[in-house]
Amino acid sequence: MFSLRDVLDMAAKIERNGEKVYRQALARTEDPELAEMLVWMADQEAQHADYFEDQRLSLVGEEDNILLEELGRLMLESIVGDRGFSLEDVDFSQIADVNQLLRVMIEFELDTLEFYRLFHTLIGNESERRQLGRIIADEEEHIRKLMTCRDKNLACHKS
Repeated sequence: MFSLRDVLDMAAKIERNGEKVYRQALARTEDPELAEMLVWMADQEAQHADYFEDQRLSLVGEEDNILLEELGRLMLESIVGDRGFSLEDVDFSQIADVNQLLRVMIEFELDTLEFYRLFHTLIGNESERRQLGRIIADEEEHIRKLMTCRDKNLACHKS
């Protein structure tokens, strides 16, 4: 089993990646509503990453075995390593319209949500499970907001 500490470490990395991509996507839109949503999403990702990092640090105790913790982290990274959590491979110059951009972002958020749901079932501590449940609810809200923008057919330009 993995600890919440392991999940928080990976989650912080995922959220930092999302923040970076949303900020880069700002340059691709002329629509003020979409730009506002992208800023909100990037800020949310940054807040989540900070939260995950703070929570992870608060869980580190004196009795922790550093070798076992590192092994758990490496195992976790190998499990999710080939998942779509990284948007660095997306060629944003090839994205022609906002719906295509939003589909990429929705896919990223859905992958993130799947990651959190998977580990939600593996965490034994009930308090930690509740914390992760709140994070899952936030991610679901991100997806709803992205889908709302997609459904409005907001304008985007090609860089």
